[in-house]
Amino acid sequence: MSMGHPPYFPLSLPILFLFATVLLSAFTGADLPGTWELLVPNAGIASMHTAVTHFGTVVLLDRTNIGPTRKMLRKGHCRFDQNDTLSKKDCYAHSVLFDPQSNQIRPLMILTDTWCSSGQFLPDGTLLQTGGDLDGWRKIRKFVPCDPTQFCDWEELNDIELANGRWYATNQILPDGSMIIIGGRGTSSVEFYPPRSGAVSFRFLSEMADRQGDNLYPYVHLLPNPNGHLFIFANNRAVLYDYGNNVILKNYPALDGGPRNYPSAGSSVMLALEGDYSTAVIVVCGGAEYGAYIKMDTTTPGAR
Repeated sequence: MSMGHPPYFPLSLPILFLFATVLLSAFTGADLPGTWELLVPNAGIASMHTAVTHFGTVVLLDRTNIGPTRKMLRKGHCRFDQNDTLSKKDCYAHSVLFDPQSNQIRPLMILTDTWCSSGQFLPDGTLLQTGGDLDGWRKIRKFVPCDPTQFCDWEELNDIELANGRWYATNQILPDGSMIIIGGRGTSSVEFYPPRSGAVSFRFLSEMADRQGDNLYPYVHLLPNPNGHLFIFANNRAVLYDYGNNVILKNYPALDGGPRNYPSAGSSVMLALEGDYSTAVIVVCGGAEYGAYIKMDTTTPGAR
């Protein structure tokens, strides 16, 4: 396995932008690499998290405690939360479902705050979203996708919750179809869904914290080895983690250039496996010099 920082990055974790849906055209031969086409000028919400389902629909998810959006919930469906300082009765959508075939956007109902939560698809295509802020801190939610002609919506699980509250965590599917949930602000532990035996301490994350954080949304990749070990990167370091025995098998050298994780906001991806699929190439790029977040200095150069 190797690490590097080439001048491109094809995948990011959460997507933070005011969503105007676009389509990147395919390109072949000597054609220029695509064009952008505006499909929907206003999706009604700001998409903090975006996920494409196996039906080709797109789930957009924001936070709940920001007041009205530009998309109403279905008639007669409102969220009631006496602890919400802005909207104790909230009839606005904070999640929507976009169908690229028809360009239609349908409101979805989310009940607890999903601000900087984390999610992952289960083997059956269900989107599992965990944690968040305030009343969403320990919540587990799921969205079972459906054909665009059918109705599906978020379901908040009331019979189960996270062992530790998690905000800015990372979720990773495992070979047996379960999910590991790693870290979060002030949470140096891992746990599993379905639950196993509560949360397990993972000190590497606390060791990688600094005054800015920089250990949030750790980069996690399932490696192609018989035991399914995990590559976990936080701040400027990475480890090889045996989650079955809660043991760090290897510490990788520090990566130069400053912190790479949130809030320094770099990104990571595992490239497509080649050959006999036994070697993984992990790309980590972006980030910022330490202190850029504290100073809020937009002139500080980013890391490569």
